[in-house]
Amino acid sequence: MRAFILITLVFACVFIAGGPLGHTKEHRISLFNGKDLAGWHLRDPKGPNGWKVQNGVYVNTPPSTDIQTDAEYYDFQLHVEFRVSDGDGNSGIYMRDKYEVQIFNSYGKPPVDSGCGALYRRIAPAVNASKPPGEWQTFDIIFIGKHLTVIHNGQKVLDNVGVGPMGTGAASKRPDGPGPLRLQGDHNAVSFRNIRIHPLSQSEAEKLSKKMGPHNNK
Repeated sequence: MRAFILITLVFACVFIAGGPLGHTKEHRISLFNGKDLAGWHLRDPKGPNGWKVQNGVYVNTPPSTDIQTDAEYYDFQLHVEFRVSDGDGNSGIYMRDKYEVQIFNSYGKPPVDSGCGALYRRIAPAVNASKPPGEWQTFDIIFIGKHLTVIHNGQKVLDNVGVGPMGTGAASKRPDGPGPLRLQGDHNAVSFRNIRIHPLSQSEAEKLSKKMGPHNNK
């Protein structure tokens, strides 16, 4: 019995593919309230705003622009649910306003560094885990220091990879440090829901980093 309890506790402390990354929903902060864009703002205040909330889903329809959080984050665990449109389905999630995990309609295509789940134009996903357009998909992300892990629809596609020194895609010129999350909205129609974050303290980040094993500096 004691051995069973110990095993259960160990699994509760580490992330599992496709599920909460070591924390239950109650331990994570919901960044969407299901009603409006409170806590977010347009990256370009003068840009078009195609963002609407429909039945608790955040729907972006072009012409539009990126939105980003009012709050800033550095080390964290992040859960995102998204749905791409037909065609390119081009969007992305920027972390610290510098590093983009690509969202794209990649269903049935080979993994490339511009495909869904890629660290944009830097590192292709290990596998293409994309679902067809119109279906809900998930990212579970761990970002600690300069190393990133992405689980796409339950499959690990980036494994503790180095993000590099300069940022990716339409990165801001700010130095690496705490920054907002940004949802790319200036390309194609895309929907989001259930975006939840657990900011990591220094001690939490150090413990989780050790559990994740050696860095993969591609």
